[in-house]
Amino acid sequence: MPTKKAAKKAAAKPAETPVAADKPKKASKYPYKKLVVPAALQAVPNGKLSGKILRGVKCGGQMYVEAAEAFDRMYDQATLAGIKLRNVGDYRSFDAQLGLFKQRYSKTDHGRNPQITRTWEGETWFLRPGMAPCSTPGKSNHGLGLAIELDVTTAKVLDWLCANAPSYGFYLQSDDPKSPEFEAWHWQYCG
Repeated sequence: MPTKKAAKKAAAKPAETPVAADKPKKASKYPYKKLVVPAALQAVPNGKLSGKILRGVKCGGQMYVEAAEAFDRMYDQATLAGIKLRNVGDYRSFDAQLGLFKQRYSKTDHGRNPQITRTWEGETWFLRPGMAPCSTPGKSNHGLGLAIELDVTTAKVLDWLCANAPSYGFYLQSDDPKSPEFEAWHWQYCG
């Protein structure tokens, strides 16, 4: 066990300057947390949620009841702060996921750079130029009622969400805006 004198001497010694590899990664302003599907949803087919576990949210649309309750609390606080949260995408049935997927992806490589692909029914599908990514049908967190897309066309709304959404359990699916999968409008409930 170190003596008080040794501990005092160690504390007085300046810390070594870290080498470049040791420097901590700069924290992103974009809050991210890995999505874990709640136990109550693990046996439910994606895109086939019953009305018993879906609930409307204050800005329109539906979410899994627990996510909806958290979202409405966040919505109320945003409103008090002068922020208008507007829904542009919420729960998606399997058929809605399939329609969106076929609209955005093609079996033809259009030379998009960076290339974003999905595998569906054993085949590779390529994201069409000018389209935002979406999940393969049956794999979307929208299909579990855990995601909502919000209008973040103003920095004020996005900044408010980045600062406050984690307090209500909502996070982005990536914290790297350079990633082709980054979507500033896509907020998922991680509890």
